[in-house]
Amino acid sequence: MIDYKTATKAELLAEFERLKKISHDDGFFTKKEFLHFPQIAMPNETPIGISSGSMDGKTWLIILTNQRVIFLDKGMFFGLKQVALDLSHISSVGGETKLLFGEITIAADGHTYTVENVSKKGVVPFTNMIKQAIEALKQSKEQSANNHAQQPATNNNDPFEQLERLASLKEKGIITEEEFQAQKAKILG
Repeated sequence: MIDYKTATKAELLAEFERLKKISHDDGFFTKKEFLHFPQIAMPNETPIGISSGSMDGKTWLIILTNQRVIFLDKGMFFGLKQVALDLSHISSVGGETKLLFGEITIAADGHTYTVENVSKKGVVPFTNMIKQAIEALKQSKEQSANNHAQQPATNNNDPFEQLERLASLKEKGIITEEEFQAQKAKILG
């Protein structure tokens, strides 16, 4: 695996070729978009797959990472359009193959993004990659939550710390003044 932030252009192009191969995509006119990825990558973000096609009459690259789905359109000479969807916000992923090409549809946060003229043989593998990445993220979060829940709770009998926590709850409006006074009386015995 390469470090995208420090990779050379040759390393990035080799990675682009690798991702095109596993995604069954031709990467048609999207090399410049992929070369832009290191500038927008988040810490510990790595591409899993790519797809390319047209959206709103422009050629876009879709980069699936372990954290997001990123749509990139870098203008021929200048300009950049970017849409990034966190995997946890994606509500549905679909694909359709037609006679020569296919299309990929991704819905998130009330918006639907449809990329047409996608490589026909890449539609199913890429949509499956997105679904697998979403599932892996869910399992990772569940595992993290389970590990956190399994950590032993500290039994803190220090009355000062208990009073501080109570005061904080009262300040936040979680408990009323009456509840605060009742709990305070219990703690102070």
